[in-house]
Order: sequence, then structure tokens, then C-alpha cells
Amino acid sequence: MTMFKKAFKYDFGYVYRFWWIIVASVLGLSLLGSMAFRFVATFETRTASTLGMFLYTMANIFMFASFFAIAMSFLVPQILCYVRFYKNFFTDEGYLTFTLPVSRRTLFLSKTVNAVLWTVLHGLLLVVAGAIIITVAPVPNRGELLTFILWEDVGEIFSYLWKSLGGWLLVYILEGILMAIAAGWFTCALVQFCITIGAVVAKKHKVLAAFGIYYGVNTATTFALQFVIGLGLIFVVVPMFALLELATFAVTCTSVALLLLIVLMGEIAVACLFHFLALGTLERKLNLS
Repeated sequence: MTMFKKAFKYDFGYVYRFWWIIVASVLGLSLLGSMAFRFVATFETRTASTLGMFLYTMANIFMFASFFAIAMSFLVPQILCYVRFYKNFFTDEGYLTFTLPVSRRTLFLSKTVNAVLWTVLHGLLLVVAGAIIITVAPVPNRGELLTFILWEDVGEIFSYLWKSLGGWLLVYILEGILMAIAAGWFTCALVQFCITIGAVVAKKHKVLAAFGIYYGVNTATTFALQFVIGLGLIFVVVPMFALLELATFAVTCTSVALLLLIVLMGEIAVACLFHFLALGTLERKLNLS
């Protein structure tokens, strides 16, 4: 456990050196992009001068570029984690990495936990950025700097769902959060598996091989999941909801919670599969030449 903590500390610190810059950029862009949105929404184009139209056009461009950059920032910590994974295991650094008194299983687990954790942390950052946007972007009625119009709508939706579902709403929210984390783990396991297989199979152009394998495996996995989901909808979900029309409220809510739990367990099972396939390949067939 001590060696895992040390390995995780170094992996975490590597990403953190860059992530605080991303945090400042995302929060700054969310504020400035929201102000640009408010400027565009209140600008009167019919009476605008040439300079005014130029500013209006630039504000539009900046607004879309800001929101696009915020959305794409989600990839940055993941890329940093996967680059470190590749460099530590499959480049010349790998010879130094495996001289450390740490098992490959511990090193692999450290990088997996690190990647999943940064996915969660950046997701929380995007939630904060979204909160800034819906607080600043809407045009206020009386010229205030901040407006809570959209927050009121969110509150009304939550209030309606709470009245309709009661405590089950919290259960569904918790299951949704766990499903999102499991999806992050699945993506991490899939990418690590493809990088590992690419490094083992290809003597040259290992990165390109990893991209090709990822595309193929991701496509096959997507088709397989669509097939399973389709069968589930036909033979499980549709008949279940038909039966639930005659069921009590408690039975209906419990059935939906169990269905979401089955989906969660399926995500975890697939993530475990790719995780242990990559780990097994790393332990048995690693080729650093």
C-alpha cells in the first residue's frame, strides 16, 4: 500500500502541474464567454456602426470558441494520463520504471486510479464552469451583474421531480454519478488496453498502432453494446414497463433502480475485462525493444 501511495503521488503530481493552468483557463473562459454571450444577446444590429458590427462579430466568434474550448478541455487531463502511461511503460523510460521496487500491477493500478480520478475532478470543474455560465450568461431584467433565472428553472425541475419521486430521486442521482464514474473507468481501461496491445504488437509506430487498435476495438465494442442494448430493450425493458403500468409506485421505482444497477454492473464488468486484459498483457508480453 505504501508503494502504491508513492507511485500515485508521482502520477497525480505530473498531471497537477498542468491542470491548475487548465482550471484557470476554463473558469476564465466561462466568465468571459458568458459576458460575450450577454453582449451578443443585447446588441442591436439594426442601428450598429461598422465598429459595432465588428465587435459583435468578434464577440460571437469568441463566445463559440470559449464554449468549445471548455468542452474540449475534458480531453486534456486524460491525454496527459495516457501519455504518461505510454512513456513510463513503453519507451526508454520503461527500463527505469521497471527497475523500481514496485510491481507492475501496482504501477498499473496507480495510473488507472489517477486517470479515473482526474476524469472525475475535471467533470466537477465543468460543473462549476456550467454554473458560472448559467449565472452570468442570461440577460438580467434590471441590469444586474448576475442573474438566477436559469437557477430558478433548475430548482423548479428538481422540485417537480422530488414531489414525483421523493427519496428515489436521490437514489437515481447516485446511480447516475456511479454510472458516469464507471464509464470513465471503462474508457480508461479501453485506452490502456489499446496502448498496451499496440506497444506489444508493433515494433515501430506504436502510437499509430494503438490508435488503430482503439478505433477497431471501440467500433466492435460499440456495435456489441448496441446489440445488447437492443436485445435488452426488446426482451427486458419494454415488457418490464408494460408490467409496471399495473404496478404500485414503490414497485415501479424499485424496478427502475434495479435496471440502472444492472447497467452499472455491466459497465463495471466490461471495464474490469479490459483492465485485466491490459494488465495481463503488460505482465506477460511486454516488449520495450
